[in-house]
Amino acid sequence: MNDDDDSASVASSTTSSNSPLLNAEQEISRILANRRNYYGVLNLTPQTTSNASVKKSYHKIARVIHPDKCKHPDASAAMSVVTAANSTLTTPKLKQSYDLYYNTQDVSENAKSGSNFDEWHSKSGAAVAGLPPWLVKALSTPVLGAFVMLLMILFGLIFGAVLIVLFLAYMCVHMVFWVLCCCGCGGHCWPRYGEGARIHEIRQRRFFAMLRDYEQAQMFAAQRGETDPDPSAFFQRWNALHPEDLSFPDGYDREFSGKGSSKGGYGATDDYGSYV
Repeated sequence: MNDDDDSASVASSTTSSNSPLLNAEQEISRILANRRNYYGVLNLTPQTTSNASVKKSYHKIARVIHPDKCKHPDASAAMSVVTAANSTLTTPKLKQSYDLYYNTQDVSENAKSGSNFDEWHSKSGAAVAGLPPWLVKALSTPVLGAFVMLLMILFGLIFGAVLIVLFLAYMCVHMVFWVLCCCGCGGHCWPRYGEGARIHEIRQRRFFAMLRDYEQAQMFAAQRGETDPDPSAFFQRWNALHPEDLSFPDGYDREFSGKGSSKGGYGATDDYGSYV
């Protein structure tokens, strides 16, 4: 009787010691075959996955295949897949990116084509991280995702075409005006090119000369204890004394280069009385 009990005890202990090893081999084989499917690795589904269920499944599998407890040669590789699945599915941004990968890439058992999640995430993960959650969720839906992707491509093409048309329209209008300006009025109507640029520069110098004269008139009025000259009357009188002359090739420097001129200099001293 005692011998039978001892033999039964030995058989039971042998079975219990071999059972984890058999389960470990099965788990390692299953995990490595589904290394791209993190939900399958943890025996979960996308619809029922939560942080609690992911951690629970992770700890349950780790007790069996962890290299410290399992001496299988592929235990480390399988454990790294389980760890990656746990960290990915418990990190919101990574899970959001993985869901898009899960629905757009081949994650079937022993899949050979395509790339794994790490390779895909290094290439496309940055772009996915910048998308709003609702768009990533839409792209993760098989049918809706393809439709949304098509709309995004069409929007990009239309937007690029509009930019090209606007650029070409700007260039055409710009060149037409340039040709008409140079061949028609010789550039007088356009202060950016040719004769127009020279005339614009002359008028700018004339305008600043008038402002300098007005400042001198204000200074002398202050010295005499008088009020400042009226700007409108001053500028009107100044324009009458210095009519516009566009014949100078270098602007008004020749006429307004010294204190005295044929027209009474700047008009701020000798002609001051005529401004007020």
